[in-house]
Amino acid sequence: MRLLKRSVTIALLLFVGATVGMLIAQEVSHKDAVPIEGDRDVSTGELTEPVDAVEASDGTVASVEEAATVGVEDSSAPGFEDTEAETVSTAVEPPESEPPCVVDAIYFHNTLRCRTCKSNEETTKAVVEEEFAEEFAAGRLRWSAINMERQQHYVEEFDLVKPTLILVRTAGEEPSDWVALDETWSLIQSELRFADYVETETRAFLEACP
Repeated sequence: MRLLKRSVTIALLLFVGATVGMLIAQEVSHKDAVPIEGDRDVSTGELTEPVDAVEASDGTVASVEEAATVGVEDSSAPGFEDTEAETVSTAVEPPESEPPCVVDAIYFHNTLRCRTCKSNEETTKAVVEEEFAEEFAAGRLRWSAINMERQQHYVEEFDLVKPTLILVRTAGEEPSDWVALDETWSLIQSELRFADYVETETRAFLEACP
């Protein structure tokens, strides 16, 4: 009986000793293990880069903190454009000053106009715009049409009794002179004479500008 108990006790001691030895061996092997550099790609079997390292364009490996600065250009580096510091020139050219002398070609008409009245105005305007294109572009000659029945003060100012082209010369701020081209009605049957009359009178009036 004593022999049996002694055998059981020895067996238990051997079992405990073996278990302790296995635990010590596992601990030592865990400490000596090499850290895994990255996960293994299931499809290729190759190791992938660890999450805490990024390969730079020159082949070097940088940490996540260093990689955060990759691609951020230094404002002092050549070729870097500082859009906030850049000053864009938006200089506006000053408007051209108004000519010292301007001639306004004003055609005064009634509310109701016959075919001849409309033709008179259209022909007059066509001659002025064609013969004095440069003066129009320079602002020395301007065209306008005004209903004299709606603005009666012009009737008294220019002695209007029928639709008429009035040339008004302005030197400075106030009109200095004006002339009425009344003969257009008597020349309406001759387009050549009509055009020559309007051109001659307008050119002479323009040349009288100081």
